[in-house]
This record gives sequence, structure tokens and C-alpha cells, in this order.
Amino acid sequence: MDIKPEISNRITQSRKAMGITIKELAARIGSLSAARISNWEQGTRSPGPVEAKLLAKELNVSASYLLCLTDNVQGELSQSSGSGSRFIPVLKMSDAPKAKELLDAGSGLEKTIVVDGFNQSHHSPYLFAVQLEDNSMQPAFDTGDVVVIDTELKPNPGDYVLAYLVTKNHIVLRKYGEADGCIFQLLASNELWATVSVKNAVDAEVVGVLVEHRRYL
Repeated sequence: MDIKPEISNRITQSRKAMGITIKELAARIGSLSAARISNWEQGTRSPGPVEAKLLAKELNVSASYLLCLTDNVQGELSQSSGSGSRFIPVLKMSDAPKAKELLDAGSGLEKTIVVDGFNQSHHSPYLFAVQLEDNSMQPAFDTGDVVVIDTELKPNPGDYVLAYLVTKNHIVLRKYGEADGCIFQLLASNELWATVSVKNAVDAEVVGVLVEHRRYL
């Protein structure tokens, strides 16, 4: 059985979970080139034990996990619920619709916050934060609050979602709802803001689901 594809997948997913590019990973390690790491991620070659240890240290996983010797991300040791902190980028609201593209490219990610293992989406490769710019979701959310968004989750009624109103070229945080006659609804908490009923898929898209809310006093 050829395990190179799985090794390459684990290296790639672990790197994306850290929110860094291959070039950034190589710079952090110092002794491994970006080209070498790229070969491992493409599955043309696989790292040896020493190289795996260098990768694992920066990717916050175990070398045995990267080499497919165990399915436990932290090796044979159990990971405590509060361990495994990582940095995620704080994007501009206007950049949210292209979050996956920015995360893959590693660009526009200068501002970051720390997310720890208590967050259910801690290992999601496409996790980011934004700072809210309006009061449409008061009293639960205020202007300036920071919300963490997982683009990999599918919304359920009652979830808070970040959505892109395509026709208005506007990003909003809303409660996700369903109703007859529309694909989904975007519900505001502040009565001064209207409910958005999306009847055509081209009019709006859900960028991701809120998984953490922070208010800095």
C-alpha cells in the first residue's frame, strides 16, 4: 500500500490549519526548502523521520501522525481540550467572500488572533475572523465585535452566518433561517434592519458559519 498520498495530505492539511503558506513554513523551519516541502505535499516524495520531526514541531502535530504511524494528531499522547493554540487571520469584511483564496495564497493576513483547542473548528483549514462594522445584530453583537468564521461548515436554521449579498456587494452577519418561497433567509436582530429573503442563488451566498464571538472592552 502506497501511503505517500496520505502523508502528503496530512502535511498539507496541517499546514493549512496553521494558516500559513509553504514558503512561510519553510522560513520558520529554516533547514527545509519550500521546494522540498512542496514535493512532499504533491506526494512525489515523503519526508524521513528527522524531516518529519522538523515539520511536526512547526505544524503543532506529531511526527508519527504525519508519517501515518498513528491517526492521533498528537501521536500516542492524548491532547488536552485547551492545547493546540493557533493563529488565524483577521480579514477585512470586504475580503470575506474570497477568504479561501486569501488563506490558500497566504496573502493579506497581517493581522491575527489566537484560537485555542476549545473552539470546535480549531483544525479547520479555512478559519478566519472579521470585525463587525454595523449594529444590525444588536444587542447580541455590537459594532467592533470580532467573530470567528468557519467556511467549511454548512448552516442550520438558527446559526449565525456571514453572508455576501452579491447584488449589493455587501457583507453581513445574520441569523440563518428557512421559509417557504425562498432558498434561505438572513434575519437581523435589530428591528431597524430588514430581513433578507434570498430567492435566487445568484443574489447571495453564505461565506461561513460563526463559531466564536469576542467582545474586547
